[in-house]
Amino acid sequence: MSNNESERNPVANVAAMLVFSSVVEEGSFTAAARRLGLSKASVSREISGLEARLGAQLLRRTTRTMSLTEVGEIFFAHCQRVGEEAEAAELSIRRLEAAPSGVVRLAAPMSFGHSIVAPRLGRFLARYPAVRVEFELTDRSVDLVHERIDLSIRIGRPRTPSYVLREVCPMRGLIVGSPAYLASAPPIERPDDLLDHNCMGYRGPSETWAFRGGRRIETRGTFYADNGDALRNAALADQGLVYLPTFITAPDIRAGRLVPVLPEETTRTSAVYTVYPESRHLSPKVRAMIDWLVEEFGGEPAWDAGLPTEGRSAESRYLRR
Repeated sequence: MSNNESERNPVANVAAMLVFSSVVEEGSFTAAARRLGLSKASVSREISGLEARLGAQLLRRTTRTMSLTEVGEIFFAHCQRVGEEAEAAELSIRRLEAAPSGVVRLAAPMSFGHSIVAPRLGRFLARYPAVRVEFELTDRSVDLVHERIDLSIRIGRPRTPSYVLREVCPMRGLIVGSPAYLASAPPIERPDDLLDHNCMGYRGPSETWAFRGGRRIETRGTFYADNGDALRNAALADQGLVYLPTFITAPDIRAGRLVPVLPEETTRTSAVYTVYPESRHLSPKVRAMIDWLVEEFGGEPAWDAGLPTEGRSAESRYLRR
């Protein structure tokens, strides 16, 4: 087919875009050919023809490596959307009651994913035996589209407008410290007293802690980390105070290893959300995962049972001496 004929044939152009997308996703012409059931030579001709029609180089190729050009990166984003729309068109005609199957790539914050979600994932897999879960635990902000993540669990409301959110459950934080630290530090009767304490947090050199009535205190400390478990361990080592989600600290509070500080002043700090790209059609497997997460963790969190609540102080000899 000549270039002029191809330009007038949108089906051929879409097919070439899907081939190009497969080459990028698989990382080689050989793997893409295997995935598409084509010969390597056919894949190579499609890419060469596509570059000729566009008048631009999309891939840098050597005998050992392949990478996208700047133009190729822009074009690849468009090709991904074409592929997603093609998949959505196919999915839309399937029966709604079709059993979920395939791989769900799920991302979650490290501490929450490890301690809360992972122990219960077996229940989801038992309910949907044709589904396989690839679980990515990371505290960084994940780019769902470019990293090909089907669904993300987020603590706090993402600011990306192109994401669809569904709230799973509320998330509360408590300020806590070890009995040894609190016994040796100045008494704490109100939020301003925190200025005399080593308040460790997620980002330095200071961190703003929120309280009831919209009050905010800028705290400072000697240790900052990008992971809640690391901060918890620092508190357990008598280094200072931390303001952490209760799913991290609840077992230590119940065991007396950590003591809540000013619980009557702290409020619901955030929520847990499921997040997926607005442009992505929800497949049965992803919809099943979202529904299961809301069913499993929705409502008042089980990890908050028995903890001090708003308006009720913790009974502790360390807070007021």
